[in-house]
Order: sequence, then structure tokens, then C-alpha cells
Amino acid sequence: MRVRLLAHAVLSHTGLSRSRRKLRLVVATAAVGTVAAVTPIVIGAGNASADLNGTTPSADVVQVNLSAPATVTRGATSTLTAAVSANGVGVPAQTVQFVSRTPGTATWQVLGSATTGADGTTTLPLQALAAATEFGAYDATAPGVVDGPTATAVVHVIDIKPAVPTVVAYNTRVRLAGHLLQDGSRGLAAQRVQVKFRPARAAAWSRTQWVTTDASGVATLSGRFTRTFQVGIQFPGATGLAPSPLVVRTVKVRPRALTAANGFRFPFLNRGMVTSPGSWSLDQGVDIFAAGEACGAAAKLVAVGNGTVIQTGIAGFGPTAPVIRMSNGPFAGRNVYYGHTGRIYVHVGQHVHAGDLVAQIGCGSVGMSSAPHLEIGVGVPGGPPCCPGFGQTAAAMYRQLVAALRNG
Repeated sequence: MRVRLLAHAVLSHTGLSRSRRKLRLVVATAAVGTVAAVTPIVIGAGNASADLNGTTPSADVVQVNLSAPATVTRGATSTLTAAVSANGVGVPAQTVQFVSRTPGTATWQVLGSATTGADGTTTLPLQALAAATEFGAYDATAPGVVDGPTATAVVHVIDIKPAVPTVVAYNTRVRLAGHLLQDGSRGLAAQRVQVKFRPARAAAWSRTQWVTTDASGVATLSGRFTRTFQVGIQFPGATGLAPSPLVVRTVKVRPRALTAANGFRFPFLNRGMVTSPGSWSLDQGVDIFAAGEACGAAAKLVAVGNGTVIQTGIAGFGPTAPVIRMSNGPFAGRNVYYGHTGRIYVHVGQHVHAGDLVAQIGCGSVGMSSAPHLEIGVGVPGGPPCCPGFGQTAAAMYRQLVAALRNG
């Protein structure tokens, strides 16, 4: 087999006779994926000598064919395949130069070169793609060739961008969405997208739902959640479309609020350790036990609202029992006391906010008590720092405690 490569930019400078100045028809083709059309690219005499006018093509045809995927996953690697042939037969030992550029621009960037094998084909691995790219390949073997036959193919990038909140309220409706895109801007409509759920990073995916993208390429799912979770969103691919990356986001669900709508916060830092309201008793205030009669660092207490510490230590309730004059909530302007405490975290004159650490339940018998517990009560409007009479305000405090415990 005889292969003759002719560079049209060189012809006008040779000393060949007119009879030998024939324009060889050089054809380059591009194949994208397995279903794209093959379009001939004819390297004609546009840049050649005017002496070539009136010449006729020879029978020698050199063809460069470039195969590339039509689409790839953003961030995924791929491979270009080039084939050099003449009269339908692969040409070995040809150096193929691979180039690339952003579609629509004029300047090519050199990627590298590779030599064709016995069948006339060669490959070049590609680094991960983040945007649409046009690739080219030409045979650079012939001496003196300035503009070789260049086959081109555009590879598009499939991506999915999540719209997922990072923190949500307990048991509130949450919108989870993924925007399926080609080349970062074109939404892909009517495509099926997977939305997967798992409780934590190391756990297996426990649930999958399918959502179809709308006219803008957005797949949307909504639901209510009571625990922190991870969501994974991915387009698994379709005919002519590569899969998207799997994007994973963590959604933190804030614990159920311990503060009622009126601003009253339950006094235990860990509400889960509180015994049921049916076990509480009412006297001056409300006696509440922690599960297992926990005390000390295992049973920390917090402020039920904003206020100022006006006293520590109450006769019959222990030497550390704090009293807070409330500035908000249902007991604004009144005094709330914490009886039978051990260590406290506050001092007289200190301003506190709802949820700030105040004290610990005292261990043993603190003040007039037979076991570790908290007695919390509220004084009468305009009354002394402490304390109300038996049954005088206990029912009002009980109602606020139950409301806060049940998330008011």
C-alpha cells in the first residue's frame, strides 16, 4: 500500500512540475460515541497556491477518524481513540497529534501524541473534564506537513448541582433538589434522578426515591425529618447521556425545641432523662426527679428564660439554690427558684439567657429532701425573692413545665 500525504500550505513552494502538482483529497472524520454521525472534514486548497486551480483530486485518500464519548461525567476520566487509514486500510506507525480547545474558540492546545498500532489506531487518556471541550486529532508523521487533516469531536459534561439545606428544624417540611445540567448551564428535562438517604456517612444507603426533572432540569423532593441524615443525589445516565457525579450532603436536624412558643424553656439540659409528669409532685413548687435519681454532672439544669440572678442559697432548699428574676416569658417580672441544687454555674448579678447552665441537681440530701431532685417554683407578682406558699403558684409552674416538655 502506498500512502502520500500532501500539505497544501507547502505545495506552492515546491519545484514540482504542474503535472505533479495534484491536490490529494485529504479527509478527516469525527465519531462521537457510537451513535453520532460521521461528518467528513475536507482539507481543501483554500490556503494553497493559486496554481492548483483546475487540478483534479487523486485517487489517494488519507482519513483520520477520532472517536470520543458524546458526554462524560463531570470529574471523570475518558479516552480518545484515533484511527489513520488510507483507502479503508489502517496505517500503522503514524504519529497522531491530539489537541483541544473550548468550543467556539480559535486556539488549539496540544494534549500529546501517540503512535498508531498495527490496525492503524491509537488512544490518548484524558484527564477529568469539568466543562465542554472540543478535541482534535491529525496525522503528524509526514515531513513538512503544516496543516494536517484534523478530525474533531466535542465532548459535553454532565453534572448535577444540589440545592439542599445544611440545617433544618425538627419535623418541618424540607425541600431537597438537584439541578441536572449539561455543560454547566443547559438543564436536562424529563430525566429520572435518584435521591438516596442514609443516617450517617459510614452507613449503607437505606432508602431510594426516583424523581423526574422538570422543564428546567430540576428534580425536587420534599419531606419531614426528625434526625440528622445524609442525602445523595445522582442521575444514573441514559441513552447518549453519561451519569452525573453522586453528590452527597449532610442535613443536620435540630433537636426538637425545648422552649415553648411563649419563651419558657424546660429546666433540664437533657430532657430525655426526666421522669414523666405523672411522677412529679406539687408543693411550693414542682418536684421533678431525673431518671435513676441522677445528680451532679449527670443532671444539669438550665435557665427557663432570660433574667438576672438575684440570690443564691435558700433556707430549706440548700446553700447554693439560685433565684432568677425573669425578664421574659410567662413569668416576666417574677422570681423563679431552683431548689436542692449542688454545684451552680451562676453568681448574683449575672444575666442569663434561656438554656444557659445554671446548676446541677445536688447529690444526697440537700436542704429538706430525702433524695436528689429539683424543686422549681415561681414567686407571686411583686413578692419577696423566695418563696411562694404551698400550692400558691405550683399549678402555674406545672402547666409551663408540661408545655415545654412537650415542645409547646
